[in-house]
Formats: sequence, structure tokens, C-alpha cells
Amino acid sequence: MASEPASPFPLGFAISTPRLRIHPFDPDSTAHCEFLVQLWNTDDFINSSGHTGIDTPEKAAAFIRRRVLADYARNRHGQFLVSLVEANQAPRLIGCASLMKGGPSDPHYYLAPDVGYTILPEESGKGYATEAAKGMLDYARLELGIDSVFGFCAAGNLRSRRVLEKLGMEYRGVAALSVFGGEESAVYTLPSMAQDLAVYNLTETICK
Repeated sequence: MASEPASPFPLGFAISTPRLRIHPFDPDSTAHCEFLVQLWNTDDFINSSGHTGIDTPEKAAAFIRRRVLADYARNRHGQFLVSLVEANQAPRLIGCASLMKGGPSDPHYYLAPDVGYTILPEESGKGYATEAAKGMLDYARLELGIDSVFGFCAAGNLRSRRVLEKLGMEYRGVAALSVFGGEESAVYTLPSMAQDLAVYNLTETICK
């Protein structure tokens, strides 16, 4: 049996923002696995991202080991948990934030990662998605030297589009992205990114 990739993060690693703690998944944590099942089976998540098939803690643990840890080892980023930190209370899991980038063997390999966020429905509308995503972008820039990041979401997902705009990202139009099986997505970029997105291996036609 293949061994798990070694974590590139020191023990206790977390990205801190004024209200949140953004930290790696642990496949051996029952709480982490149960939360992933809860979050990815909410109506909000299914409506925006579809069914993942991850509906038990065991499946969540296997996914974290197979995919999430590999992303950490390859890129030092990937999918992270988001906990709310409140005075005199233990941190409470409320969502996920991500910075995703495929590997060179992936046929739909963009050279810039894309930022993502999912917050429990009962915690939405409080600015947590924007804060978590900004934390991920700051970490990428300051710690990893990443200054090119995409933002993708369904063109009709106005809530996600508002988050990307609050992050200062620029709308570039709609494209049928291969990475999402040809589904149309609104495409956002950081303002400093090249106008020609083929520089980042995104060669799909952009419709303004």
C-alpha cells in the first residue's frame, strides 16, 4: 500500500484572519471527515457544485488521503478547513477555502490556481467567504510567491461573483472550461494578470 504524502506544513499550521482560522485537513480526524460530509451534502453546495458522492466519513477520509494530501505535497496549497474563532469559545468549523491547481499530467492544467470557498448555509451572508478567500490569496502571495490566481463560478451565481469582486478580481467573461467538463463559467482574474489567458494555459474561447 502506498504511503501518504508527507505534509509540507509544520504542526499546528494555520492561516489566521481577523475572525477565522484556515487550516489543513487531517484524514485521521473524525471531526474533519464528518464536517466534509455535512458541508458537501448541503443543498447550497450541491446546487453550485453537484454531487460528489462523498456521503460517509470513510469516503471523506479516503478523498482527503488520495487528493487533498497530494495537493498539499505538490503545491503547498489545496483545500483547507475554515473555523470561526470567537472569544471564550472553541473554534467552530464553518466551511472550506481552497486554492486549486492541477498537476502537469492533468489534461486541463492551468498554470495559475483558482480560489474557491464554501460556507455552511446558516453562516452565509456574514462575510466569511470573502475573508477566507482573502486569507488564501494573502498566503499564496506572501508565503508562496503566487501572484496569478483565477476565480471561477457559474455565470448565474451572483453570490460567488460578488465575493470575487470584493476580492478585487476582474471579470474577463464566460467560457466553457474544460476543467469543469465544458460547463460555462464566469472567469475572473487578479488585476495584474496578462490579458492573454493562454499564458496560463487557459485556451478556451472567452465570450464577453
